[in-house]
Amino acid sequence: MLIRAAYRRARLVGFALCLGTPALIGGLILSGLVPPGEQLPEGTLLQLGHIFTGLVFLSAAWVLWRRGSVLRSFQQVPEPGRPGVVLRETLLYAALFELSSLYGLIYWILVGKYAARHVFGFILFSPLLFLALAPRLHRWVEAGGGSGAAS
Repeated sequence: MLIRAAYRRARLVGFALCLGTPALIGGLILSGLVPPGEQLPEGTLLQLGHIFTGLVFLSAAWVLWRRGSVLRSFQQVPEPGRPGVVLRETLLYAALFELSSLYGLIYWILVGKYAARHVFGFILFSPLLFLALAPRLHRWVEAGGGSGAAS
């Protein structure tokens, strides 16, 4: 499998996770199938919201660090193993960013009536972080030394 094919497959699955799940969660919330929580976002629940926010930004920071480290060492990966690295890393990043949508759903169930904008912020972070931080094809090709394996 060439890098380009692995990249397309990973990107497609990543988009399905980071766009599909937030759309599903948003649809469930907006349709009323998942009712909003009625607890006030104070005390422990406010702290939980802060923890969720911290976890979202921690995952983004970790992805930035890992992305840089993987791209720096990508040229040392043997040619046959490079598509697997592209696939693995892109799906790992998508899975980490997907957690943000799940935090939004949990927060909705707890305090949605009083913190809907925070809930939808968590949900929207999934696709935005994936689009912003998952390496594009040209970054993988450059990191691999610009070989013809991308075609």
